[in-house]
Amino acid sequence: MGITNVNEQGSAYGAAFRNKPVYFMTGKETEAFFEGKMRRSMELREDTCTLSSNNTYRRQHTTYEVSDQDKGSTFLDLNFLIKDETSSLKGSLSDKKDVDFYNFSIPFMNFQRNCFGVEVYIDMPEGCDYDLTLYDEYGNQVGKAEWDGEGRKKLTVPNWDINTNQYCFKVENGNGEEISPDDYYKISFHVTENKEHEKTDAIREAYGNLHGAYSQKDENWREYLDQYNAVLKETEQNYIKELERLHQKQFDSLPEEKKYKGGRTVDELLQDMADGKDLNDAELEYVKIFANLKDMEKAQNKAELKNSFSDDFVKDLESMGISRDDIEGMQVRIGSNGDVTVDGIEDEGVREQVQKLIGEKYGDQMYQYYIGIADSVGDLSSNTYRYATDIQEVRRYLKGVTGEDISLENLYLTPDGKIGGLPDKAANLINKTKDNAKIERMKDALVDIIGKIRISGDLGIPDFTSQFQFKDGAFSVADSGFAVDMGALDGRFTPKSSGNMYSDMYKYQFKKVL
Repeated sequence: MGITNVNEQGSAYGAAFRNKPVYFMTGKETEAFFEGKMRRSMELREDTCTLSSNNTYRRQHTTYEVSDQDKGSTFLDLNFLIKDETSSLKGSLSDKKDVDFYNFSIPFMNFQRNCFGVEVYIDMPEGCDYDLTLYDEYGNQVGKAEWDGEGRKKLTVPNWDINTNQYCFKVENGNGEEISPDDYYKISFHVTENKEHEKTDAIREAYGNLHGAYSQKDENWREYLDQYNAVLKETEQNYIKELERLHQKQFDSLPEEKKYKGGRTVDELLQDMADGKDLNDAELEYVKIFANLKDMEKAQNKAELKNSFSDDFVKDLESMGISRDDIEGMQVRIGSNGDVTVDGIEDEGVREQVQKLIGEKYGDQMYQYYIGIADSVGDLSSNTYRYATDIQEVRRYLKGVTGEDISLENLYLTPDGKIGGLPDKAANLINKTKDNAKIERMKDALVDIIGKIRISGDLGIPDFTSQFQFKDGAFSVADSGFAVDMGALDGRFTPKSSGNMYSDMYKYQFKKVL
């Protein structure tokens, strides 16, 4: 079976059903195509220029730079690599404890989802052994890459249903040995025929029957809806069984010394991790297989903030003549514009030094701990989470450029697609700069923010302050919540349907974390 690449005559976007997936160009792909920047073997660069670095798993709309000396840069998301298998993403781990997350969605049209499979490959530097772990949009671990006999690792995206579409994978150092940031890995995709498509044929056919009846105004279309809902419920149960089967297989394949034989639950082990206790190898492998991504990352963030981060912070203070006891009981607030305020330290000189240290060195890192730990942020839906975190990133960037806080409510899109309402310095930078990954990210975020402000109306902007307390010699998050009604805000962003084929369609009971 051949998969047409973007560079081939006719392109994949018009490919025939079942013989080749049907792809549609994104706006950025269309722009790059007409500018003549599409070619074979494109190399997407790891994103390292944004506030939410790629060690954060909730980064659904990240674009990656493809640089060309002659034609300039273009910016594509990871889904492009599924459309063009000749291209790849190039990344690196900064040290032996670094992790990288990448989000993608399957770009096939829904009615084709059960006809094709997707494989993910990682090529590693010589002597390196990286783990590549796949998670679905519900946070379930659904695959670990294994050596394929050709010097690289491969995993297959599950074909358990055709509803689950969003995924992320995690790249980390598997053997714990020292690595160099110049040791680059390469991620690529391959589309295959799904030889087990009959497992999901029922849901595709049930949806086709429902869509056909509804579009033809069949008075009995709700009977087809009931049939489709029944298939969805059955598919959901099968998804759970497949997940349990995979996890048990992974556990059984572990070396005997790494099989956890204790009686503690995953939640109890995660609590130990969050409390800063070291898990042994067997406990850690157990958690990696069975824990939800969201819960595991939250526990790891809590442990890092309490232990390694707090220790590094105190060491910096000690080099300035400030002890751990001098800052006991302090509170730290980091505003959405990046401004740092420190309270709870009586000595004004010490307070100013601590405030300066956080502002110059630790503010962005603390922000990332906050959004990974605070429930008020972590429990947001993907749309609202993106909005709230985009606000933080844009506010920080614009203040850094202009030296002043800029009211986002006064921004607008001009007829030619530029951002209006910005001060001259920021306007020139945002609207006129080309081939810059950071500016491209800011443009995308501003466009999304302007649109969401219009939709949210009088509900307000979801600003939040990252708050921390230093108690018993270590940092912890103090969840400050939001001043606006986030439930109502999320409701504005959720499409409503009533009296049509979508309004009573069964929804999986899994909670999405991506």
